[in-house]
Amino acid sequence: MNIDALGAVFSPDMKRALDWVPAMIWVAGPDGGCRHVNRAWLEFTGRKLEDALDDGWLSMMHPEDATAWHGLVAEAIRGATPFTLECRLRRRDGRYRWLLKMGQPVLSDKGKCIGFVGYCTDVSTQKQALESLNQASQKHRSVLASLREAVGVIEDFLHTDEPGAKAHQDDRLTPRQREILHLIARGYATREIAAQLHVSVKTVESHRAQLMQRLNIHDVAGLTRYAIRTGLVAADL
Repeated sequence: MNIDALGAVFSPDMKRALDWVPAMIWVAGPDGGCRHVNRAWLEFTGRKLEDALDDGWLSMMHPEDATAWHGLVAEAIRGATPFTLECRLRRRDGRYRWLLKMGQPVLSDKGKCIGFVGYCTDVSTQKQALESLNQASQKHRSVLASLREAVGVIEDFLHTDEPGAKAHQDDRLTPRQREILHLIARGYATREIAAQLHVSVKTVESHRAQLMQRLNIHDVAGLTRYAIRTGLVAADL
């Protein structure tokens, strides 16, 4: 760890100058330990400089992000390359904020990495907006899937010439299985079906599995479409 070499680059005058920068500036040694943070960083965290030195600043990171820190720095040292990291840093009010942390290697005259200097940008608002967008997108996909399912049920019903005929002709199903299929199509849960027919939940699950196997249908939505198509239940249930 060449602290003297790093100290020669970041003199006391340089460090004082960094305090005038509104962005959060940090300086790390080649081991990834903190050598200096500017005033903006201290104001954000509400801590003192001595609290951050060496590995002290990792206690202010979210534990999951702190674990990855030294590995990332070690990789950057090997390649003497810049790096970017998103991490959570505890603000002075105790809440974690997402920061984009960017580091640039400091090289000696011989090209050896003697440390890093970088800055942090609070990107919590952007991440929250992206999360909201992802949730809205997932909801949109769910609605579209439901609409496609509804369209499929309607199309199946409209393309059936004799809605009630096939149900009576399908010898693959026992009377009990028709009862269970009827209740499944009407939206009853497994426990509700068991209670209504006075059988165990396992019996209902067994009959449902046999239904899917005999009809070559692999989900409840498919059973519901089959029940409507064959006239076992009304299309407007």
